[in-house]
Amino acid sequence: MFFQINVFSQNINKDIRKGVKLYEDSSYVEAEEKFRTALQKDQDSFVSSFNLADAIYKQENYEQSESLFEALTEKAETKEEKSMAFHNLGNSLYKQEKIKESIEAYKNALRNNPSDLESKHNLSLAQKLLKEQEENKEEEKKEEKEDEKEEEKEEEKKEEEKEKKEEEKESDDSQENKEPKDQQKPE
Repeated sequence: MFFQINVFSQNINKDIRKGVKLYEDSSYVEAEEKFRTALQKDQDSFVSSFNLADAIYKQENYEQSESLFEALTEKAETKEEKSMAFHNLGNSLYKQEKIKESIEAYKNALRNNPSDLESKHNLSLAQKLLKEQEENKEEEKKEEKEDEKEEEKEEEKKEEEKEKKEEEKESDDSQENKEPKDQQKPE
C-alpha cells in the first residue's frame, strides 16, 4: 500500500515538474494542462492548484485566476500558503482594475507574512493608484461643475439677448405706430 502511494506521489510530482518547466519557458497553456493533470491525480494538492492559477494568470485570464486564488486562500493550510494565495489574488484583482479589493488582498497577504516585501511593494503601488484615481475623480467633478456653471452662464446670456431683441422689436413696433404712414398711391 505504501509503495502505491509513493508511486502515485511521484507521478503527481512528475506532472508538476513538467508544468513548472513549461511555465518557466513561458508555455503557459501547456503548463496549465500539466497542472490540471496533476490535479486530476490529487485534487487536494495546493501546489498543483496554485501553479494552475498562476499559469492562467500568465495567460491574462484574470477573472478565472481571481476565482482560483480566492479558493486557494481557503484551501491553504499554512500562513505562507495563505500569503502566497492572497498576494496573487491581489495581482489578479489589480490587473482587473479592482484596486480597493487588491489592496485588501495584499493586506491579507501581509497579515499572514508581514515580512513579504513583494506584497508590501504591491500594496504601496495599489494604494498610490487608488489615491490618484480618487484625485482624478475629484478633479473631474470640479471640472464638471465648472462646465455646468459655464453652460448656465451661456444660457442666461442667450436668454438676456433674446429678451433684449424682443424689447427692441416691441420698441420698433411702437415707433412704427407713431410714424405717419405714407399715402398709398392709386394703381
